[in-house]
Amino acid sequence: MNDSGVKIEAHLLQNFAPSNLNRDDTGQPKSTTFGGFRRARISSQCEKRAARNWWCEHGTVTVGDRTKRLQQLIGNKLAKDEEFVKKVADDKDRKDGIRVFTDAYYAAADKKNQDHTKVLIFIGPHEVDICARAIKDIWDDKTENTVIEKEQKTNTIEGIASIVKKVHDLDAKKANKKINSNNRDETTVQPESEQTVDNENAEEADPKKPKSPKLKSLPEIENRIKSAQVSADIALFGRMLAEHPGLNTDGACQVAHPISTHKVDMEMDFFTAVDDLNPDDETGAGMMGIVGFNSACYYRYALVDRDQLARNLARKTQRNNGKYVQELETKDYEDADKGIEAFLEAMVYVIPTGKQNSFAAQNLPSFGLFVRRQGGVPISLANAFAKPIRPTKDDDDLVGLSVAALTKHWKAIKTVYGGQGVKATTCFHLYQGERLNELKDCDKGSVEKAIDAIMKETK
Repeated sequence: MNDSGVKIEAHLLQNFAPSNLNRDDTGQPKSTTFGGFRRARISSQCEKRAARNWWCEHGTVTVGDRTKRLQQLIGNKLAKDEEFVKKVADDKDRKDGIRVFTDAYYAAADKKNQDHTKVLIFIGPHEVDICARAIKDIWDDKTENTVIEKEQKTNTIEGIASIVKKVHDLDAKKANKKINSNNRDETTVQPESEQTVDNENAEEADPKKPKSPKLKSLPEIENRIKSAQVSADIALFGRMLAEHPGLNTDGACQVAHPISTHKVDMEMDFFTAVDDLNPDDETGAGMMGIVGFNSACYYRYALVDRDQLARNLARKTQRNNGKYVQELETKDYEDADKGIEAFLEAMVYVIPTGKQNSFAAQNLPSFGLFVRRQGGVPISLANAFAKPIRPTKDDDDLVGLSVAALTKHWKAIKTVYGGQGVKATTCFHLYQGERLNELKDCDKGSVEKAIDAIMKETK
């Protein structure tokens, strides 16, 4: 189905047993203030990370790497190319050549660890292949014929090998200069005060330090990288590179920070551990400590822009005067729908891994609502819980009361603001049939059927 302007939302209620799923800088469960009350919170980054791990484990969609070890990824790919390894037999030359390439096309190397980039790079497997091929293509110098004022001139475009040689020559000069400087210091010993003055004068007299040679980026290689097929997680979550904004990708989905539907008080667990080899006459703990935890029913919300995802996956994101240059085709939407289905599945089943060995809070959602809109505006239902949920009777529970508050808020939103482009709604739940209100007809009985129906726009 090629309808444009479609956005799909997921609204989930998930009750966790005592846990510490996502910690702050002090090791305590993350929290926030909402509606004037303290709530438990999980960061959206934590959810995205869990989703990426889920896709890796199940092989649902392609997943890239967020890493500072980009040079290593490209190096591993080139190491499998026997022809290139034979051509560039020196391991150091290959490593330095890859660094020269990543410096020019992605991000500068970390000064403390030259094998790492100074920032995390989000890169897909296909893009790594493109980089490996590009390095082979521009390893050697190339000549370029140009016509300037009716005169033909030949320019030499320096390849990676030439830049690597210049880098090595510069490093050798620096090393010799340092050795000579150390020798002078050993033969001429001055009072400390005079050495300080001389060093300051020397720094003022020294010319500017020679800059490290850099590879000039070529438009052809930049275009190859830009047109490389992105992995599904990059297409969904986006990518930002400050040094090369042309490689940026606008994320196709938005993920909210899950918050508890009720106010929470942080609790502390005092724990001790006994030394198993303690002699019988020695008592007391071998260690002791405290760990924070809470128990909360979270409201989780996310949405996916189907058009943006289709464009990201098909690399049809170029604009001219604010309009997209290329039209989306049926195949583009089919690929996007696979990504959306995988995203909705991950939203339901992924659970943050924080402190799970200590708490084992493996609790799936008790209620899920999927909404398909075409036009209108996306709407979070978080304000259903601006007034914290609070049981008032012995038979009330946070999950059921949260479902009732959400469905009530959903009805109020529709009454006041209209349909806002809603084309279909589907839901699933555990024991919440009496609380669904007007969403009762949307109940599909299972997660699989609810996802399948929203993707096919079943009323």
